Amino acid sequence: MSDYYHDDPVEEETSGRFPSKFITSALVIFAAVFYFQGTIAGNITLNSGAAIEFGQAVKVTTTCSGASVLTVTPKSSFVNVANGKGTHYVSSVSVSGIPSSCEGKDFSLSFYDSATGSSALPIFSFFGDNKRVATVFNSAGYFQQGFQSSGTDVNSDTGAFTVTFKTPVAFSTNAMKVTLQSTEHRDWAEASIVSLAMYTCTVLNSSGVKCWGNNDQGQLGDGTTTDSSNPISPSGLSSNVIDIATGNNHTCALLNTGTMKCWGLNGAGRLGDGTTTQRNTPVDVQGLSGVSAISTGGTHTCALLRTGALKCWGGNVKGQVGNGTDNQQLTPIDVTGLSSGVIAITAGQFFTCALLNTGAVNCWGDNASGQLGNGGTTTSFTPVNVSGLSASVIAIAAGYDHTCALLTTGGVQCWGSNTYGALGNGGTGDQSTPQTVSGISNAVALSGGRGHSCALLSTGAVKCWGYNVNGQLGDGTTTSSNTPVSVSNLSSGVIAIGTGYYHSCAVLSSGAAKCWGYNSQGQLGNGTTTNSSTPVSVTGIP
Repeated sequence: MSDYYHDDPVEEETSGRFPSKFITSALVIFAAVFYFQGTIAGNITLNSGAAIEFGQAVKVTTTCSGASVLTVTPKSSFVNVANGKGTHYVSSVSVSGIPSSCEGKDFSLSFYDSATGSSALPIFSFFGDNKRVATVFNSAGYFQQGFQSSGTDVNSDTGAFTVTFKTPVAFSTNAMKVTLQSTEHRDWAEASIVSLAMYTCTVLNSSGVKCWGNNDQGQLGDGTTTDSSNPISPSGLSSNVIDIATGNNHTCALLNTGTMKCWGLNGAGRLGDGTTTQRNTPVDVQGLSGVSAISTGGTHTCALLRTGALKCWGGNVKGQVGNGTDNQQLTPIDVTGLSSGVIAITAGQFFTCALLNTGAVNCWGDNASGQLGNGGTTTSFTPVNVSGLSASVIAIAAGYDHTCALLTTGGVQCWGSNTYGALGNGGTGDQSTPQTVSGISNAVALSGGRGHSCALLSTGAVKCWGYNVNGQLGDGTTTSSNTPVSVSNLSSGVIAIGTGYYHSCAVLSSGAAKCWGYNSQGQLGNGTTTNSSTPVSVTGIP
């Protein structure tokens, strides 16, 4: 890559780009290079005072500890015709040549309006809140958009990434400082908590796994079929796990090697090992590599590859595998029409949905309640487009037989089964097209259960809605609600959420976990089998 890059002084497109998918990265070179691309004319000086064109590549060395600092000073003759003397913009920052020693380190970008500035400038708006740091996650050698950085696009390549601001960062003083800070890696994969049925699993900060609750099919992975009301470790997974997914009595883990292991009930081949034999400890999924995300449904499993392709396997009686048939699949098979362009997946009981890099959503499988979102109730063995979404989508979450989408606006739309108000639109009738969830405008994550849904807000609070007979909404009652209610004692500090059949859970910024709702088999993880309509602490987490 050249040490010099010239950016012509023309207006750049600054809106409408969609957050990128996970990209493989082999980190092998030994310097960090910054590009500044802007909308200005004129020259600037960098550190030593030598004049350079705005947009020139500038090398700094990072050791993945502390901060690498660049100070950029405009020349006295600098004039931006559009914005006046001394005003300049940065619309993107590229970092390349990242050394292998940085693998597993996150990167945070901050901007200051003077060479000695100590207060970082707001660099993007996150649902109305000014954010001062753009974080890029570096998990197992590939880059991923950072938590609460949806004001940026993160475009990744081998040993490099580019952060593009949808609205350029403006500076109106005589100098600016840019810092690249490397920190120990922590992302959603290490702050995940999941449950589809009557048990729960989470990935620890150590990249190990803990599971608790129902274990009659070996889904806790400890080699037994004994329920546990306290967290226990699946065999052989004390490290290297970056994501976890739970189905109807089967569990799968994504490893930092890009491979998968699954365990538990194996009816219809949902474990992907080529058999239908129950496994009480983790086994390898056959024929998979380069996996970036996973999801488990009632009887099937899906894996998103770093290429943007999608593969599924297991139970297929409703076409939920998406290969155009209703035949069970014992090993991974391609989903029809989705060989590229997929950036997220979610699986319900007998259906599946994929988020595309266009911001659109495709779904397939069972559609009896309208959960495919295409305006009908006819089952489809291949992907169909969800119709009527009011904005581009940045995340999706499937419940038992309903689906929800997080929009770029921070709003939420849901569709499908609505008997108890799981769609959050104030009604209780099933809907085959997206419906707006009442009163949610700043969501950052979603999760769907069996008749209820939850949203994590940008404030760190949690709201839930729908079925509540077991206290799974967490508001201290057992009264169902067709609009969102606040979860008691979780008004801030939450970084991840998950929902099971009739319970819900959250991970806090401290690493602690809380759960609430149905607890007949210990799925709340607090050492009891007593239901709770408010959050209780999971024993031994962290």
